[in-house]
Amino acid sequence: MTVLQYTLPDLFAAFPCSRNVSEHYEECKDECKAWTESFHPFDEEGMKGFSLANFNLIRLGCDLISLLYVLDEYTDMMKSSFEVEKVRGVILGAFKNPHKGNISANEPPFGAMACDFWTRASSYVSPGALCLEHFIHNFDTYMAAVVREADDRLKRRYHSFEDYLSIRHDSSACLPCFSLCEFGLELPEEIVHYPRMAALREQGTTLIAISNVSRGLELHNSVELVMVERNLDVQGAINWLEQYTNGVSASFLDNVANMPSWGEDVDRRVKIYTDGIAQWVRGNDDWTFESGRYFGSKGLEVQKSRIMKLHLAARSVGYIKN
Repeated sequence: MTVLQYTLPDLFAAFPCSRNVSEHYEECKDECKAWTESFHPFDEEGMKGFSLANFNLIRLGCDLISLLYVLDEYTDMMKSSFEVEKVRGVILGAFKNPHKGNISANEPPFGAMACDFWTRASSYVSPGALCLEHFIHNFDTYMAAVVREADDRLKRRYHSFEDYLSIRHDSSACLPCFSLCEFGLELPEEIVHYPRMAALREQGTTLIAISNVSRGLELHNSVELVMVERNLDVQGAINWLEQYTNGVSASFLDNVANMPSWGEDVDRRVKIYTDGIAQWVRGNDDWTFESGRYFGSKGLEVQKSRIMKLHLAARSVGYIKN
């Protein structure tokens, strides 16, 4: 087994959004864990891994992350993009008609999870709220991108760095996560799609995608792609990505600072929304080190030292139940 050692940059050292844990975190974490376990999505070893992941968002966000976790495990182990396309259909069907009676007990758990999640999520806002439409659209876009990634993975298809970012813009699932930040705010359509707002979401997604350099070197990873395109070693590629991220972060903050005014009440709601996106960017970075999923018990040590040792071993099995 090959071991690589490199230094991780602190990509968000100058990011003004500080770590902020919800007062409802502990209660929501326990409820979310119990909810996920009730669907029995993983074998015993898989549930141990899942239990290491502390999702520091309030309950709905916790449940969405859990659903995405389960989908990631199942789709990663599928043998064809056709299988992943079937999952996409199940999820979209669950959101459009979220009745558990339509889900067979013999089917994988993600369909029932999606039904239950959407029944509760849609009850938090008024019927026909635009945020519901935005969420479904963004989630389906995410699933379509997962289908494309499955096909790329199976065919060992490489992309350029810019193409990678374009794919990860959708397949990272950031956009449905950002949609939750919109729930209850009743933002007008023209504000949600205002150019600076759209750019903010894209830049937030880019920051999260690039921050994933700490999670390993895989086919769909910005580090490996930059290494190939620019003839750099691992550390050189990471240093290049640090500079790239600094530029994206600066543009993100510029868009926040120069958002126009739509009146006191709307501006207040816009700030809640943009703060939510910024917190998701920050939270993703903190969760990477704190959850235990990627670094085990050494996450905080790696976060402090910035020294990463990567064991290059192929992942051959997952945690789904047969």
